[in-house]
Amino acid sequence: MGKSRNILLKMGRVKLLGVKEVSEILNVKPSTLYQWAELGQMPSVKLNGSLRFDVEDVMHWIESCKKAAESSYNPLVQTRGLRKGVK
Repeated sequence: MGKSRNILLKMGRVKLLGVKEVSEILNVKPSTLYQWAELGQMPSVKLNGSLRFDVEDVMHWIESCKKAAESSYNPLVQTRGLRKGVK
């Protein structure tokens, strides 16, 4: 995220990003971000007609979208007795 340091807008303690920057971070089209914001699916701020995103809100939103593992199965862990002849 080398570009992000040049992109950050500081307003007191609030750091805001534009649609282009957030779309690059999330790897989605800008039109998707506009839709998510319009539907209230993603936290956003509208300033003077421009859509902006609080960095901390975006990070919390990403965390809230994570899906927990439903199984404790790990293909990298080998269980004893799976091979024939092994006791």
